[in-house]
Amino acid sequence: MIKAVIIDDERPSIETLQWKLENYCPEVVVEAAFDNPAEGVDFLKKNTPNLLFLDIEMPMLNGFDVLEELGRDVSFDIIFTTAYDNFGIQAVKFSALDYLLKPVQNKELKDAIEKHLRKTNRSIPAEQIDALLSNVHAERKGKRARVALSSKESIEFVDPNDIVVCVASSNYTEVYLCSGAKRLISKTLKEFEDLLSPYDFFRPHHSHLVNLNRVREFVRGDGGYLILENKMQVAVSKSKREELLTLLS
Repeated sequence: MIKAVIIDDERPSIETLQWKLENYCPEVVVEAAFDNPAEGVDFLKKNTPNLLFLDIEMPMLNGFDVLEELGRDVSFDIIFTTAYDNFGIQAVKFSALDYLLKPVQNKELKDAIEKHLRKTNRSIPAEQIDALLSNVHAERKGKRARVALSSKESIEFVDPNDIVVCVASSNYTEVYLCSGAKRLISKTLKEFEDLLSPYDFFRPHHSHLVNLNRVREFVRGDGGYLILENKMQVAVSKSKREELLTLLS
């Protein structure tokens, strides 16, 4: 049984989420729900649920303010909820944390709960909280956030520009860094494309996502291919060639 807490300043949103959990995720029991985030913080300082559904956009204290109030040691999992795919969501994505867009869809809610159950460690490491809050502050200042590369061994936080290329490997992605290191991450290449496209990343071929800042040469022969800083060669599909050359010019 998953003990859950909901913090959301809109009472109808709380009631809707509770109803969906009762009807589609019976393994979840909502222990408490708060439309006043300060009261939610007080409760969480005295109680330890398994899972917190935390709204991002709230007056007085937003979701990130709630985390700062709780401190680094968060001994439960968090699923952020928001009606807006803008402020804070990129920081959440970069920090490899989960979120749901409102109105919450039944399948997405069930998938989020199943993902929570698959986790071996169902609390969020302090360094991941630190990275999230750092990314939120960077986003507010228009600065570059850091991407969390989460593997079985560790969570590594890197500047997007330190990634040379991402290569599809079934449901995983091989991430090649400027340092020469390679990381196998349990995200699809499409997920990395959605995450990194705003940072000068381009998919010239179905199996590769390249950092355009790390391209050293475009070779016209053999159908066209890129040579990257790390000397890897990446084929360019005919359908992407014109768009790529425009971006590189």
